[in-house]
Amino acid sequence: MKSYNNGIYLLDAHYLRDNLAAVYMIVEGDSVALVETANAPSLKYVLEALSELNLTPEAVKYILLTHIHLDHAGGAGSYMAAFPNAKLVVHPKGVQHMIDPSYLEAGVVGVYGQEFVDKIYGKLAPIDASRIINAEDGLTINLNGRQLICRDTPGHANHHNIIVDSKTSGIFSGDIFGVVYPELVLAERVFVFPTTTPVNFSPEKMLQSIGLIESLTPEAVYLTHFGQIRDIKQVANDLRRMIADYVAIARESAGAADVVAEITLKLEKYIVREAHSCGIDLSSERVLELVGVDMQINAQGLAVWLKRIND
Repeated sequence: MKSYNNGIYLLDAHYLRDNLAAVYMIVEGDSVALVETANAPSLKYVLEALSELNLTPEAVKYILLTHIHLDHAGGAGSYMAAFPNAKLVVHPKGVQHMIDPSYLEAGVVGVYGQEFVDKIYGKLAPIDASRIINAEDGLTINLNGRQLICRDTPGHANHHNIIVDSKTSGIFSGDIFGVVYPELVLAERVFVFPTTTPVNFSPEKMLQSIGLIESLTPEAVYLTHFGQIRDIKQVANDLRRMIADYVAIARESAGAADVVAEITLKLEKYIVREAHSCGIDLSSERVLELVGVDMQINAQGLAVWLKRIND
């Protein structure tokens, strides 16, 4: 558990590997809000952290999801069962999938395969509709006097919110403000890259959402993948440039016999160049070991976007 200022804690969900997915805990007095749920096995780390802070499961009042991709929401059913006083706060377009996760589960199986889903997530548990809060844009959650504000931020997914913490002006950004891993952080700069997971990537909407985050002038942004960043302007500019590059790579690959494979190959070469030009002193092989799966998934999302705009 890593402690930031003003009652914000980062918990490593140990999802797939260490330092890949975070669950954030916001503590205000004797009340707790969680941001994200990773997958069900991550629950034990939250329970351990609560115990370390002398808090009980009953202290958890809200579980906020930035969106319903399963590396963020896969543990929601298990978490809600463990925290009897909690309400689940989720984007309006994600509510029905939390009540009945069968369609969501089928979609993830289509992308990752049944074996992966069974191993990493198991059977997704439905959540009673009476325990779900529909997080329309601007919804404010009161955590023991601390205001947590949900803002609609499409571009990565149509069911994506950021969470603005009024006490610190910090933002929990889910996947809309990019991805960084601790191995890709330098003393003077972090190497953040966009994530274009299928099926809702929209470069125009992603750029608008990045602009919204900038306009809110956060003190810090807390990425689900992975940790706090503070150089908001630099990261926003890097993301804008890289989104344009991603789009160009996708368009260049439009005529390939296997579009996904072509985009993947180009993205892998691109991300290694970018990491090295940023000053990351890792071999090409090590960079791809860290981000290769991201590039494969990004390629799938770019291919879906390319097909959509060309149909």
